[in-house]
Amino acid sequence: MSADSLFLCPQCRQPLPVRPPCSCGFLLRESSGIINLMTDQESAVVQPFLDVYEQVRRDERWGGDDLDLPFHPRRHRDIWRIRQHTFRKFESVVADAKRGIALDIGAGNCWMTRYLDRWGFDAIALDINTSGMDGLRAGRKFIDEGAAFLRVRSGMERLPFLPERIKLLATNASFHYASDFRTALSEFERVLTPGGMIAIVDSPFYENAADGERMMAERVVEFRRKYGMPETFARRSRYLTYKGLEEMVRSLNLSCQVLPVWPGFRRSYEAIRAKFAGRNIAEFPVVVIEKHFAMGWNRDTSHGS
Repeated sequence: MSADSLFLCPQCRQPLPVRPPCSCGFLLRESSGIINLMTDQESAVVQPFLDVYEQVRRDERWGGDDLDLPFHPRRHRDIWRIRQHTFRKFESVVADAKRGIALDIGAGNCWMTRYLDRWGFDAIALDINTSGMDGLRAGRKFIDEGAAFLRVRSGMERLPFLPERIKLLATNASFHYASDFRTALSEFERVLTPGGMIAIVDSPFYENAADGERMMAERVVEFRRKYGMPETFARRSRYLTYKGLEEMVRSLNLSCQVLPVWPGFRRSYEAIRAKFAGRNIAEFPVVVIEKHFAMGWNRDTSHGS
């Protein structure tokens, strides 16, 4: 994959030349194997959030030596048991997808990117977090073990790719960090090839926004108590509703299927207890969005493993 056939300049939004710099003056930079496609202004905007995010991740003991995911976690085993189910559903969804360039958006330490490479895609890990503990630099482990993929620093709402170049775009536990869901989804549609697929995995969904708002309010209180975190940062990780997703997908002339995932006995029990208490907890379906001429909406009500 060459820059002139794939990348857009993040500054002027023109195709990046083979020989830098871009005519606008932007210089593509690479450090520790990571291609930086964020402007200095974009980097400055996200840095305060990254500082807080990394503080929380360190405190909750994510990353580090715990990279052999999702099947051999050393920590957070209850969470990874649920994610194993969603991963298997995602794997079954992409099994027959046409191969080509696949983006792992919000890739973190690139554990899923290495599977995309293993499955025959030309994989690219994309994230704003480049830390060696829990971000793109941690993905070096998988490259050293034989995986082949690019690592690109960029946000998801202003993708540095030319239109209609991507066959598969996966957001794994990351789409809910978008500051504007529709803007992000519109960018996904722009770079996706006709017939291409978007997969939203491990993002929280609610039937009713009231349940999501309750969850957000509880997090604001908890993060203020534990970290002194401002409400704005605590609310960077949000939630989706099925109705809101349907409206976004239709407005972009895409088709969508929501595939429920059985979360395991413990999470199912928690959901039953919550209903008796008059509330609902988040669901984590696999959402498959396709770009083609047929438009529609199909919410699958059959439960899968």
